Amino acid sequence: MNNFDRRQLRYFVAVAEELHFGNAAKRLHMSQPPLSQQIAALEYDLGVKLFVRTKRKVEITPAGEQFLKDARLILADMTKAGMRARRAAEGQTGTLRIGLNYSAPISSLPSNIFRNFTRLYPNIGLELHENIGEKQLDGLLHRKLDFCFIWATHDDASSDITVLPLSNDELKLIMSREHRLAHRRMINARDLKNETIYLTLRQTRTPFYDALITACRKEDFEPDIRTDVIQIAFNMNIAAATQGISFIPEFYNRIRPSGTVLHSCNFIPRAHRIMPLSLTYRSNDTSPLVQNFIKTAKSAV
Repeated sequence: MNNFDRRQLRYFVAVAEELHFGNAAKRLHMSQPPLSQQIAALEYDLGVKLFVRTKRKVEITPAGEQFLKDARLILADMTKAGMRARRAAEGQTGTLRIGLNYSAPISSLPSNIFRNFTRLYPNIGLELHENIGEKQLDGLLHRKLDFCFIWATHDDASSDITVLPLSNDELKLIMSREHRLAHRRMINARDLKNETIYLTLRQTRTPFYDALITACRKEDFEPDIRTDVIQIAFNMNIAAATQGISFIPEFYNRIRPSGTVLHSCNFIPRAHRIMPLSLTYRSNDTSPLVQNFIKTAKSAV
């Protein structure tokens, strides 16, 4: 029935290599009679003779020679399997599925985290997916993703989802150099009257949006806000075309269109004009692999 175990394989290999039961027993730190009994039980289970024993010597049979090759491979595979299991338990192997919103790749932060993580855990695969924040979170909840990099909103954190802010990216006003406000030293909320402001839908669900509306209402007007576009990068180009103004995270400065300028929006409290890139993950995910990535992300910040 081939019910032999790892211990019997070790015993067999020792006898096959020593061709002496006494020497093999010493090597295995056991007495000779139990060793002889285990080899006899192994032969009985296999239904073949593995050794020919005489008073003078022990010889391995052709069946034993073949079994020795296989036994060594089996023992090596079992050792590797144990190592792989231990590495998996430590979060040292596997694949992480990570969602990125359209803006995240522009920030240096995710790439820094990825670089640090792959240096610490070189055997982990990173599978990256790009989409809008809402779809990323849906993938997270349905266990199609392990992490998402998104701009967090009022609605994202829950008992199921943890939101970890990673950055302090301040939102800046972007406009064409030809815009009437472009060369002002300071821009106030009242200056936005009669301006078309382009925001993404996700921006409208943040403290920044509430603060913007409040600042404009204090100046007795309702801002003209358009949310037709889902990508901040596209809104930058609308601003460049002098078709309106927009608000973008400061790190977008590196890719903003030529002919545009950035302005601070100090009429909004700083705490509300921060739009941090956040790492989101399932709150109840205790996988060592996931926990190692969270630890790396926190250390990168």
